[in-house]
Amino acid sequence: MPRLLLAYHFFHPDDVVSARIFSDFAAEQQRRGWQVTVVTSNRSCFDPTRRFESFEEWNGVQIHRLFRPPWTQARPFQRLANSGWMTGAWLARIAELGPFDAAVVGSDPAFSPLLGRGLRQLLPAAALVHWCFDLYPEAIAAERADGDANAVVKLLVPAARRLMKWGYGAYHALVDIGPRMQERLAAYGSGALQRTLVPWALVEPPAAAVADPRVRAELFPRAKLALLYSGTMGRAHDHRAFLQLARACRARSGDDVAFCFSSRGNRQDELRAAVTPADTNVTLVPFAEEAALQARLGAADLHLVSLQPEWAGIVVPSKFFGSLAVGRPVLYAGPGDSEIARWIASYDVGLTLGGGTVAAVVERLHALIKQPDDLGRWQNNAFAVYQREFSKKVVNDRWDEMLRALVARRCG
Repeated sequence: MPRLLLAYHFFHPDDVVSARIFSDFAAEQQRRGWQVTVVTSNRSCFDPTRRFESFEEWNGVQIHRLFRPPWTQARPFQRLANSGWMTGAWLARIAELGPFDAAVVGSDPAFSPLLGRGLRQLLPAAALVHWCFDLYPEAIAAERADGDANAVVKLLVPAARRLMKWGYGAYHALVDIGPRMQERLAAYGSGALQRTLVPWALVEPPAAAVADPRVRAELFPRAKLALLYSGTMGRAHDHRAFLQLARACRARSGDDVAFCFSSRGNRQDELRAAVTPADTNVTLVPFAEEAALQARLGAADLHLVSLQPEWAGIVVPSKFFGSLAVGRPVLYAGPGDSEIARWIASYDVGLTLGGGTVAAVVERLHALIKQPDDLGRWQNNAFAVYQREFSKKVVNDRWDEMLRALVARRCG
């Protein structure tokens, strides 16, 4: 069996979405004939005081969890300290684990692609791949786009970009999760093969989800058309366009078009403060546990996805894939050159909401109330597109094919 090494900050049993994706990835490649070894940290993403066992064999995958101090990811300097600590700890452990045929390095912790330079020395025969979920230092620049730190960011980001250019040059392939991100990576001129392989949904029902009447009544008690935001409300996301739309819909038809937010993250308090008693068609509910996620997602007619303009091509909201997987088109508030806007245009899986489109979107939503068959066809198309382009099986088959081709090329 060819040996595959994965390096990512968080892994099973952590419940952060990216950890779930990398855990699925490891198990799926193990099933496809790879002997998979994972190096990760021993800390939970959302609770750094929580520690996991240092070694575990799970679904045939060997997991090496290396000690990391309980530094939080929410503070920039501690986040960078986590990155430096994990890079050094991983290299020391990988040196003990023996040769590998291929290695895949994720983008958490920040600047982890720099690990590739060390891997070139430790694993000279291996095919090295970086799977980019978040771009650094671009994410730092986007996060600090406003405020007093802007001058510092302007000074540090160019130097960090030169460092990352050196890091990317160690890889044989750079895998992104969307076309705008691929364009940003191409600007580094690494010379590596570039591919788009997206993260799949955590919930993949066999058919477009049918709403559970009980859950729908709980989330949208008076709605004729239900729109749901389910996921993180973080620095890259925004709620303001959705509240503007909700108020325009309420002015048109009362509570017929209802909006529900089931979210967590560092902008959650801003969302709560922005919702007023007059927003009778807007509800806030707790974040859904995974066991309840499919019923929660299926209760809505459409899903809400947002992205701040400065984050285009730096991150891709995973809720997009979760929405299509249950057969729900998306209402997207974000930049027109981003991945989701392009996929909406290519596959007819949603609407894009911008400053000048609110009235048109209000009209379209109310038309769907009058034409439920059109809504059903739209939902079925979203499900079909996911199955064809973005499903766990499809993406992991593509991964297996690419990794084997890279290894064969190295051997040749």
